[in-house]
Amino acid sequence: MLLRTLTAGSVSGTDTLVAKTYIIGGVLITTDGTNAAVVALRRDDASGKLIFQISTKTPLFVSGPFSTEGTQSIYISVTGTGASAQVYEWLE
Repeated sequence: MLLRTLTAGSVSGTDTLVAKTYIIGGVLITTDGTNAAVVALRRDDASGKLIFQISTKTPLFVSGPFSTEGTQSIYISVTGTGASAQVYEWLE
């Protein structure tokens, strides 16, 4: 598995990413260990089809691949006190 980061380090809040290969390779989630982090990836925008969603109080790496179903534009939402995430694209 060869991955490339889609985010400039860990991010929180919302943003739009570009997955040139149409495949998400994984998501690294950081939490404060007390509050839940909720990470959601959607096609195109905030109302797009859900690709991936998780809620966790424990920091973890979730490995893909997760298909973006033909779109390169991925909307990310990271919420929760002390929550952040880094998203990776699957290269091969």
